[in-house]
Amino acid sequence: MAGTKITKDNKSVLYNIAKVANLLEKEKPFLKEVIRFYEKVFSLQHETDPDITKDYSDLKNKKEYPLITRKDFYIDFENSELLFKKICDLCADFEIKADTTAKIIKEYIVDKDFSFQFLAQNYLAKDLSLPETVTGNQEFNYNVFDFILYNSLKPSIVKTSKIISSYFKDQDHSGQRFCPVCASAPSLSLFSKENGSRSLVCSFCWHEWETNRLYCSFCNNSDSTTLGYVALENEKGIRADYCDKCKKYIKTIDLREYRQNIYLPLELIASIPFDMKMTEEGFKAE
Repeated sequence: MAGTKITKDNKSVLYNIAKVANLLEKEKPFLKEVIRFYEKVFSLQHETDPDITKDYSDLKNKKEYPLITRKDFYIDFENSELLFKKICDLCADFEIKADTTAKIIKEYIVDKDFSFQFLAQNYLAKDLSLPETVTGNQEFNYNVFDFILYNSLKPSIVKTSKIISSYFKDQDHSGQRFCPVCASAPSLSLFSKENGSRSLVCSFCWHEWETNRLYCSFCNNSDSTTLGYVALENEKGIRADYCDKCKKYIKTIDLREYRQNIYLPLELIASIPFDMKMTEEGFKAE
């Protein structure tokens, strides 16, 4: 049945997610509930293995970037719908701020057989229009809905991205500010453990590509006098790089200094203190 098979690789990732969540909880006990919630979400994603049947081999000779747009990602709809329902239930179980919206989604969309495929295809086309019965509820939150829907599609998106990126793994994308796979903005920056080279991580498909060390990944500014970073006490190996020109920032993890066990989606969430600090300073993430 769709959504039930767990591969050997996924079992290894599940073990790592649990280990990283435990470490983060000890490091940041004030984020315990948030960490545990996201641990469950990410674990649910890796308990499934979407079936990507679309052939992307025609992209091997494509020279223009991005290689595809959001709506070109192949989605295993059966698999994703099961995950969609599980994440809705998870929100209710944790009784967090997403609780009410999750219940509305369950009542008006899932339980009334609203076409999940139609919903997903609209989302990939950046259309989040919904029936008035949903949007008319004052407690419905579009951001929560976006979160649940994206995370239910994410396993298919990431797996498709890995297939596509394998076709150009030896190509140079240094200086490419946006994802060469799907053109989305980066959500994270990394310094490699081996030589400190810099790479960016896509906020949508999680593709990672090596890029230039000193420049703003949002406006291409390379003037060192307007670029800087913020480090926080007790946050070893992670910082926020900012640009005074466009007033944007990106969190950067230096793998040479960071702890050995790492799971990037959890690290991104648990680094909320940087988001709070940078917002106070007048900067914003993409």
